[in-house]
Amino acid sequence: MSDHGVSAEGPGRVAPPAGESQDLALRDRLAASEDFLDRIGQVAGVGGWKLDLASGSLTWTAQTCRIHDLPPDHQPTLDEAISYYAPGARAVLEAAVMRGIEHGEGWDLELPLTTATGRPIWVRAQGAVEQREGKASRLVGALQDITERRRDIDALIASERRFRSLFTYSLGLICTHDLAGRLLTVNPAACRSLGLAASELIGRSVAELMPAEDAARVPAYLARIRARGVDAGRLRFLAADGSVRVWQYHNVTDTLDGEVQVLGHAQDITDQVQQEDRWREWSLRDALTGCHNRRYLAAFMDEGGREGVWSCVTLDLDKFKLINDTLGHQRGDEVLVGMAEFFREHARKNDRVIRLGGDEFLVLQPGGQLADAQRMASGLEAAAASAPCGFTAGVAEHVPGRTVEATLADADKALYAIRKVRRGLG
Repeated sequence: MSDHGVSAEGPGRVAPPAGESQDLALRDRLAASEDFLDRIGQVAGVGGWKLDLASGSLTWTAQTCRIHDLPPDHQPTLDEAISYYAPGARAVLEAAVMRGIEHGEGWDLELPLTTATGRPIWVRAQGAVEQREGKASRLVGALQDITERRRDIDALIASERRFRSLFTYSLGLICTHDLAGRLLTVNPAACRSLGLAASELIGRSVAELMPAEDAARVPAYLARIRARGVDAGRLRFLAADGSVRVWQYHNVTDTLDGEVQVLGHAQDITDQVQQEDRWREWSLRDALTGCHNRRYLAAFMDEGGREGVWSCVTLDLDKFKLINDTLGHQRGDEVLVGMAEFFREHARKNDRVIRLGGDEFLVLQPGGQLADAQRMASGLEAAAASAPCGFTAGVAEHVPGRTVEATLADADKALYAIRKVRRGLG
């Protein structure tokens, strides 16, 4: 075979010179490498760039072009590249570049950018300085679209800002405490409710701030919220002025940095509770005399009176109808008020004077026995001369197991028996 141009690969094919073959292979490998890097950059969302300081030539990778909403082969001028950044961001970026050129420092910035299509995004712009003979010769760096992450961060910041505003300005009482009941944070509304500064509250146990009766319930409250993660109800706290404040709370557990704590939200319902107590008290009292009424007697029975030990004195006013008929109802009302005061003056501290209706009264003696009722009746009889009106008393002792009606009937029988004797019918 001739040495002139016949390839060993087959007849008629001419082999390229050895140097050219190596260049082709190198270009193929470089193209494959660039394609591989571009695909990696596209998957990772990271583009690259380089700037030759001598010529001012700027080169973008395909992914950097995509981030800017430009064709993958677009190669911008330096002025164009900078123009995509917001004016304030340009100043920050230019300052970072100048420091890099002068001092060899790299940079890592998060900046707002508007793409070629007008789409606002956030990018992470990183840069480094390459030097030759001790001088900066080229800048290289990476660019990444971080819009979603910034959106999440901004949302988190906004949420934190809203929570902080809610915590600070809410009329609700907001606090946090650990699972041992130690206060961690307290908002201004809670401080105002108790008349104490946050510094006087944080670090203290909630039980320290309560009346003894409520403090004794704190371990059960903590056990419930540890077990269920939520608890609601009412608790009473001692204010700085010695008053008792009632909080209606709804608390839940939350985990922060691996630590479980309780998020507390409450309303100060002290005024509401006091009004409820007043309404309840009014509903249990006779409007004219201020004595307790039949509703109070029913409540006493419902709260254990049926099976409890107590005694009573029933009292009927003598000839009260005659007073109304001859002197008028206004005078009759005055007599009722005066008799109620007379009975209260001679009752024991825990006795309850009840107006059953009309001119009928009852002195209820919780824990009393028949002898207590007899002493009460004797004392009233002894002071009868100072009473606004005559009266007759009957006594009885309640025996657990009997009905309330039977006990009151016994007292009435005793009263009628005395009245019968007085009338000479006995």
